[in-house]
Amino acid sequence: MDHVARRPAGTMAQKLRQRFWSRLRGLKLIRESDLIRVHRHAQQRSIAPEEAIIVLGLLSEDQVLEILTGERPVLASA
Repeated sequence: MDHVARRPAGTMAQKLRQRFWSRLRGLKLIRESDLIRVHRHAQQRSIAPEEAIIVLGLLSEDQVLEILTGERPVLASA
């Protein structure tokens, strides 16, 4: 039997979210003060923090997806 298939969806989402934040902190793309802002915005709007990062313009959707998939995000050049 595949015990992973019986794991609640919330557990999988939580693990993915933890992995995302761990990678994001490791890449040092966003300051701590901005992470707090993201968290507050997400709570106020009842959206995922990953979505709040995009809404606030801190990262693009492509960059968030690259972090979620474990790729190093391509940063926009100035």
